[in-house]
Amino acid sequence: MNRNDLWETLRLGPGWEEQQAVLRWRSVVGENLARLARPLHVEDGVLHLAVASPVVATELRLWKEELLQRLAQHAPKSRVRDFRFHLIPAAKERQLPPVEPGPVELNRAEEMIPEDLAPEVRNRLVRALATVLAQEATILRLGGHRCPVCGAAFLGQEERCPLCRLRL
Repeated sequence: MNRNDLWETLRLGPGWEEQQAVLRWRSVVGENLARLARPLHVEDGVLHLAVASPVVATELRLWKEELLQRLAQHAPKSRVRDFRFHLIPAAKERQLPPVEPGPVELNRAEEMIPEDLAPEVRNRLVRALATVLAQEATILRLGGHRCPVCGAAFLGQEERCPLCRLRL
């Protein structure tokens, strides 16, 4: 089962379909462009993209019609009709060491994921959530903190996480 099928299986509630473009962006634009423009979210038919420079935003504007057509084919439920670019300079981010979830994270994830899911889906979700919990613990141990808006753990001196800084 691929990632998109997994999300479709979970049926994440109303409004989820609009976010299809975020999940399918990489397959629509290809690896090279996906490294330069990262999808953030879709809101009212506008796909918000994080770009590292104005040059990338300009290039994407030139390809806008073709990209919108591709998105309409690959993510029709998103109904993307425009892009909005957020300039997020490529920071010299600290690379997190690879993390493997331990028994504590695996147990917490087991408790958080509903038991009435298909076993294969549940096992993958438990493993993914345990990895996220281990990554959060690593971020906090390295001096990171939690965003007061969304609760995400992140590295940096800012008060809010990068996504919440964009949205608020």
